[in-house]
Amino acid sequence: MTRAGLKLRRSWVAAGAFAAVVGAPAGAFGGAWTLPQGSGQLIATLYGWTGFGPPWGGNPPVSQSRVDAQTYVQYGLTDSLTIFGQTALEHYALGDPTPNTYNGFDYSDVGLRAKLWSTGDWVFSGEATGFIAGARDPNAPAQEGNTGWAGEARLNAGTNFRLGAIPGFIDAEVAYRLRTAGPPDEWHGDVTVGFKFTPRLMLMLQDFTTVSSPSTDPTFSEWRQSVVEASVVYALDDKWSVQLGLFSTVWTVKTNTQHGVALAVWRSF
Repeated sequence: MTRAGLKLRRSWVAAGAFAAVVGAPAGAFGGAWTLPQGSGQLIATLYGWTGFGPPWGGNPPVSQSRVDAQTYVQYGLTDSLTIFGQTALEHYALGDPTPNTYNGFDYSDVGLRAKLWSTGDWVFSGEATGFIAGARDPNAPAQEGNTGWAGEARLNAGTNFRLGAIPGFIDAEVAYRLRTAGPPDEWHGDVTVGFKFTPRLMLMLQDFTTVSSPSTDPTFSEWRQSVVEASVVYALDDKWSVQLGLFSTVWTVKTNTQHGVALAVWRSF
């Protein structure tokens, strides 16, 4: 259970929010956007990946694999304030020289997204999120670094555009995450671009970059990583959508790679 998995989980929450309204008018996409009052989304995601490298910068490189089953819910308290929360079960395995496996809850989180300002097609929002660790044994290699709570502040900006006859959107986010129980704090920069080719079909391209704060801890040194995703979203009707995506690490510094696939199913209500 690595902090990279924490970031990937956030990416599929964002992807689900965008895709859940693929059949809605432009401007209803999630990310920087809040939900209308009284409406909500429930998103179920299954993803898995394999990789190699140090789970934390100070650890020896090892082969790794992970499978997660996640449930995420968000709900519009008002037109400008959305509450969200998530929990997940995970299987995370490390290979030699420190073979170890964790089966249990991943981080669970709860947060609020508030619209700060909007003008024309642009919208700006802020988020505050708290993370509660599921792992409890800091001495187990597969749980090391993931037993402490975390908190995050995030700023989002999004807009709709047209590429010829094709409508699309772009969502850019920057966040600072406070980590405890060992790992250094993290800066996150996430960008999503979506193209709606038909009323039911959308392509999303995403980049998720994390740069940790400086660290002198030999176990949890500073690290960097970028993960890119390409996914296809298909709206079955005005309530149900499905999403299939592939993701891969394109840049790592003192951390592990990830190459995997994800499937999400969600329902708006």
